[in-house]
Amino acid sequence: MLQNMSGQTFEDFLKGQGMQFASWLSQRLRTRAVKQAWGLAPAQKGWFLLGLGKEASPWMGVHTVQYLAGDLEDQSVLGVSHGLRQSGASRGAFQGRHRVNMGLPMDQVVSGVLAIPVGLGPSDREAEVQLEAARTLDLEPQEISFDWQMDLLSDGVLDQLLWVACNKASIERFNQCVQRSGWQLASVEPVAQAAQRAASCLCGGLTVLLTRPVQDWQFDLARLTDTEAMPTARVGPMTLEQSVQEVLQSPAGPRLVAAGLALKAWT
Repeated sequence: MLQNMSGQTFEDFLKGQGMQFASWLSQRLRTRAVKQAWGLAPAQKGWFLLGLGKEASPWMGVHTVQYLAGDLEDQSVLGVSHGLRQSGASRGAFQGRHRVNMGLPMDQVVSGVLAIPVGLGPSDREAEVQLEAARTLDLEPQEISFDWQMDLLSDGVLDQLLWVACNKASIERFNQCVQRSGWQLASVEPVAQAAQRAASCLCGGLTVLLTRPVQDWQFDLARLTDTEAMPTARVGPMTLEQSVQEVLQSPAGPRLVAAGLALKAWT
């Protein structure tokens, strides 16, 4: 955005430009450091694993897509852990080098907005959110995993805290499965958040899901900044774009979610 320079010295202007450049450079270096990324999304009676990487195109393309049938707890060759291990080996990675982002079904997620008095410290805010989320899930505070952030629309009298939470046991199931495969669990997030991210970055728009095979999907990382603007606690089936809601109910839904989870590595 262009701003009026009146009253600003040239030295101040240069300092501002330097800060912008440093921020841009930091983002560029972080983006270049990640060469490939993986997402694992829940599907009917299994999971979809999708890997993204920068091949010959300037955009991120799909290098792996695989349906992993079975349960997370199954340690046999029919389980998800075995499928992950095989996929990692096919990409020539060392043990534990691959990191995967996993999606949490929306029926296992609760979210809300908590109003608290202005002036509470971060630890007190976190404690209030934990108690509120635990009450909503009907669990003990130590039995939940949660995240929160301040709503920028707080009125100065009450702070609005946006929060999202789930049963900690769900996260532990994910982590145990991934560890058995020799991979690392990078993050867990609601599938709606991942779907919105992938839809916003998909080159050609959502019509591509109907006209091209998943191996031909491409994603533009330059669009990631805008997709992360909406807090996780506000992303759900009712706040998603109608077109994204429809995709989530289609056979392409889990693949789109898996792509969005993989894209999280560049945020």
